[in-house]
Amino acid sequence: MRKTRKGNRMPLPALRADGTLPPGVHSASLEEVFAHFPATTAQRQALDAALSSCVVVAKRLRLADKMALDGSYITDKQQPSDVDVIVLTPGVYQLTGEQQYAAEGIDTNLLDIQFAHDDTDFDGWLAFFSMTRAHLSKGIVLLTDLETP
Repeated sequence: MRKTRKGNRMPLPALRADGTLPPGVHSASLEEVFAHFPATTAQRQALDAALSSCVVVAKRLRLADKMALDGSYITDKQQPSDVDVIVLTPGVYQLTGEQQYAAEGIDTNLLDIQFAHDDTDFDGWLAFFSMTRAHLSKGIVLLTDLETP
């Protein structure tokens, strides 16, 4: 995690010319993500609402240890179709995770969630999502909202 002199996280970096974050895993709160990628369209507003609800429910019910964001949602694209989310859910595999989240009212249509059952699996998803389709490195966001103080 990048730190400032005061020990606080640095803000998310500026987007590159291709509209993506610079390579790396960038830690940020959901509030910081919303500020960096403003909901200037109805689609982004819907995605923000779905993501916010997901984070609140996951935190309240302890459905995730870590959560990372990827895809066109964390780019300059105005109409991303969904939010790519990686969730660390120890011992829980994809189908079970989808069922749990859907049962809690989490919108699994607006959120394309990949469930990682352990740290190795989570790190594998981070590596996968850290590359563009053209095999160029790009950044992703690790949400800090699930961290315990």
